[in-house]
This record gives sequence, C-alpha cells and structure tokens, in this order.
Amino acid sequence: AQTFMDSCSTSEHRLGKDSPSNKLLYAKDIPNYKTWVERYYRDVSKMAAISDQDMDAYLVEQSRLHANEFNSLSALSELYFYINKYREEILTALDRDPYCRKHKLHQKLEQVINLISSNS
Repeated sequence: AQTFMDSCSTSEHRLGKDSPSNKLLYAKDIPNYKTWVERYYRDVSKMAAISDQDMDAYLVEQSRLHANEFNSLSALSELYFYINKYREEILTALDRDPYCRKHKLHQKLEQVINLISSNS
C-alpha cells in the first residue's frame, strides 16, 4: 500500500540508510508506477466533461444498484475525516481549478465542513 501511495504522490521521496525497508525494497519500482499514474491523470484530463445531470443520474443509479452493500454513514465519516486532514490542500486545489471556481465548490465544501463540525 505504501508503494501505491508513494507512486501517487507528487513530492519526491529521498531515501537514505534510515528509510523503512519496505520503501527501500520497492524504490526502484516507484518511477515506473509514477509514469503510469501521470499517464492515467493526463488521459482523464483529456476526456470530455459530462454534464451535472448525467453525473447525478449515474450516481442515483449506482446508489440504487448497491443500496444493500453500502454504509452511507461510514462512508461520510471517512470522507469527512479525509477532508479535515487535507482541508487546506483540497480548498487550495478547488480555488485553482476554473471549473471548481465557476461552480463555487470551495464555498460549498466550506459550508458542508461548517455544518458537520457544528453538529459534532
């Protein structure tokens, strides 16, 4: 799992004699995986955008199909934990993206965070 995380990271990892053995063991593989990850995101960014309506319809259908398999509260809890941990990075990324700015996603996410934190 750590190799996967390192491969998806945009920061460079410097290894030394005190680095964990699992990082040293897979260090030579990470550049190959990074190339795959970069290609994946490049390809995704070139894909045509879908409408909000199409996305909503798809998510509603997926929710219906997997209603008995999914614990919504657990998923929301995990998302909130992740958002809290990386709040500044996520909000900065939302500010930098033209689509996100157009749809005011920074402000919407802030509203969700404030609503959840005030109910905790």
